[in-house]
Amino acid sequence: MGNVIKMNNKKTFDVHPLDGDFMIDTKTILTDCDGVLLNWRDAFDAWMMREKNIFAGGDVNLYDQAVRYDLPPEEIFDHIKQFNSSANMGFLPPLYDSVKYVKKLHEEHGYKFTVITSLSLNQFAIKLRIQNLHNIFGEHVFDEIVCLDTGADKDEILKQYAEWNPGAFWLEDKVKNAIEGRKHGLRSYLMKHVHIKTEDRDGIPVVANWKQLYEEITGS
Repeated sequence: MGNVIKMNNKKTFDVHPLDGDFMIDTKTILTDCDGVLLNWRDAFDAWMMREKNIFAGGDVNLYDQAVRYDLPPEEIFDHIKQFNSSANMGFLPPLYDSVKYVKKLHEEHGYKFTVITSLSLNQFAIKLRIQNLHNIFGEHVFDEIVCLDTGADKDEILKQYAEWNPGAFWLEDKVKNAIEGRKHGLRSYLMKHVHIKTEDRDGIPVVANWKQLYEEITGS
């Protein structure tokens, strides 16, 4: 089943074996979770309306939630941190056609996935994320689920994973992280969202869905 790796506030790795020894698969796809595998944004918007009676009244075409909600950055961050630590993390729906093509890549082509997500350091939230991913995609799809703190930068972890998996595919919905992955030699792709066209993606290719990524990876 792989391992869960958490980067703590001291920027050291805590490795929590779930089943078996730690191992990096040579046929690994690196992927973000929210906005790539799972539909975080719609779930967050619904939670904000239901629990906070707050609606996205800013520019909803942008990635920055402070701008989308027209709220101070520290206030929206508190809401995101609360949401990411809540029971909702066990029940986010899949994004687009992710289920079909993640399973095809795994079952028909032998790929496994390492998820790198800036979710939370809350142990219960991490367990719920694992449960959510396993329930939707299956337990054996993932080599690792790497949880960083809420909103944490991925620069250091991407550098490490690029050394372990040189030239691996890396799928993101945040332009900065896609560019950072490419800087370390990963083959970065961006999942299409409305905010992508508002940002300078520095030539990072965009896929409209998992079907397009599947075709890029398999050449079919």
